[in-house]
Amino acid sequence: DDDDEEPHCSRPRGRRSTMGAVVPERDRFPVSQRTLDLKTESAYFRVRLELVGSSEPPSAAAFATAITHALAKTHGVVGGAIPLEHLSFEPETGTKSGQHGGRHGGSGQHGCVGVARCHASDARKVRTALAMMTTTPDGAECRASVLGEAGSLVALAGECAARDLARRLIHPRGA
Repeated sequence: DDDDEEPHCSRPRGRRSTMGAVVPERDRFPVSQRTLDLKTESAYFRVRLELVGSSEPPSAAAFATAITHALAKTHGVVGGAIPLEHLSFEPETGTKSGQHGGRHGGSGQHGCVGVARCHASDARKVRTALAMMTTTPDGAECRASVLGEAGSLVALAGECAARDLARRLIHPRGA
C-alpha cells in the first residue's frame, strides 16, 4: 500500500520516453485496449419438421409458424416471444424423412429441414419447445427433430456434415 502514496520519493514513477520526459504508468497506453471476445451471441439450429398424414410438405411459412406456435404453447405467449430468424428451408419427400428412423415409417409423412437463429440466451427455450412440439397450429400431428445446434453457421454446417458422413459410413445405402 506504500506504492500508492509516495510523497517522499524524489524520483518520479513511470518510464522515460525517448525524449527524456517521464510517462506515468497509467498513461503508457493512452488508446483503449480491446480484447477479442469469442463468446457467441447467436445460436443456430438445424431442424427437421415432419408432418404425419400430410399429402404435401410444409411451406416455409408453415415451418416458421409451427416453431413460433411451439414456443408460445410451451413457454406461454410472453415467455415464448423469442425473436427467431429462419435462414433456410428445404422441403423433403415422405421417403426421405422416413429414412431417419421415424417411428411412423415413410408412409404419409412429409417434412422439411430448416435453419433458424435465435439469441444464445434463448437457445434452451427453443430446444425445449421443439422437443415438446406435437401439433401444428392447425392441429395436424407433427414431430420436430433438432439435427444440429451451434454458435455459428460454419460450426453448424461442419457438425451436420460430420453426422451425415458418419451415418453413411455406418449404414451404407448399397448394403
